[in-house]
Amino acid sequence: MLISYTNSMSESNPLVSFIIPYFNAGRTIQETVDSIFYQSYKNFDIWIVNDGSTEPLSIEKLKNFEGNEKIQILHQENAGPSTARNLAIQQSKAEFIVPLDADDLIDSNSIAESLNVFKNREIGIVYGNIQYFGEEKTVKKQADFKMERQLIMNQIAVTALIRKEVFIDIGYYDQFLSKPGLEDWEFWIRVGQSSWKFKKLEMIFFKVRIQNSSRTYQVANNNLNIIKDYVYKKHVNLVMENYENLYYQKKQLIETPDYKIGNFVMAPYRYFKKKIFKNG
Repeated sequence: MLISYTNSMSESNPLVSFIIPYFNAGRTIQETVDSIFYQSYKNFDIWIVNDGSTEPLSIEKLKNFEGNEKIQILHQENAGPSTARNLAIQQSKAEFIVPLDADDLIDSNSIAESLNVFKNREIGIVYGNIQYFGEEKTVKKQADFKMERQLIMNQIAVTALIRKEVFIDIGYYDQFLSKPGLEDWEFWIRVGQSSWKFKKLEMIFFKVRIQNSSRTYQVANNNLNIIKDYVYKKHVNLVMENYENLYYQKKQLIETPDYKIGNFVMAPYRYFKKKIFKNG
């Protein structure tokens, strides 16, 4: 059942564009779009980029949104979500961008709450925690951004409220990673190298549908070696700089009196532990 959408705009509030890559997502796209219209912030538009969908149902579902002045539908040959997002972000006239997958849901108050933070001009990205639903029902607390952790693993999911200026300043999503996956991991690394600041809010920002057929399970997890090799080579100087910092931090720690005393105190324990496991 379709919701009756209204176009409620306020010139005093900045325009927010929701960017949705769409590939054979006909079974979930209605819930995703509905969640955007259900939210408390009303000055938005939606960009759905059909990334070469092949399912008749998915192609048909897009017709439900034709003629709605708040929804733009773009089409491209299948090239992956990075390319799809870039296509829409470049055409959007909004001041703020929200990447959202076609099977996820935005929380009702996340945009309204997040926009208050952008009064600080240094902040480029606001994000929060994640509510999982579907095959898993838990809450994931996302971490505060730290570059040394970001180089090891992605700390922030793709869905966040982002100033469009950030994209103009550092560039868009890396299109090489459009098919392998984890393009958001590499994008956040570049943001972390810039002057833009991250701000994490202690609230549910969006809801992620957990299903074994999702892109993360099917694609990104199978391509981790390819992705890491590409990202580390692209940011080799940054990786080496952080590795060197960690090396000297460890070296300084080892040379402290506290560390040496701790090693001395723990020596008997390690000796007996080794003997027990050796004889066990």
